[in-house]
Amino acid sequence: MKTNSRAQHVMLIVLLVLVTSSACNRGPSSSTAATQPSPTPAALKPIEVPSPIIGKPYPGKGVVKLINKQEGWIEIDHEEIEGLMPAMIMEWFVEKKSLLNKVKVGDKVKFTVVETGKAEIITALERIE
Repeated sequence: MKTNSRAQHVMLIVLLVLVTSSACNRGPSSSTAATQPSPTPAALKPIEVPSPIIGKPYPGKGVVKLINKQEGWIEIDHEEIEGLMPAMIMEWFVEKKSLLNKVKVGDKVKFTVVETGKAEIITALERIE
């Protein structure tokens, strides 16, 4: 009986090794191949913008969306700021809160933004027609 039991264990181990090795050697299933991401379209690739120069004034134009006089910041939907960033809606702190008294929400503005190394700050702001 021991020989028969031992032979059965050996056969069982061999069978398990064969089943396991055949499962490991399979290629990718069709469902795996179908879930691979497609290449990113060119329109969705990151926009390359040069590194800003600290202390350099960058002129911009846009439309005022929000003003927070208490905290001293403004939100502007701006055009591209050449050498600094693409067009977007952005909030900036102002160098002097009094700059915020010159404009209101909806005004078209021109402004100067300076990179400080920690953030950008608006140093000049005026309404335009």
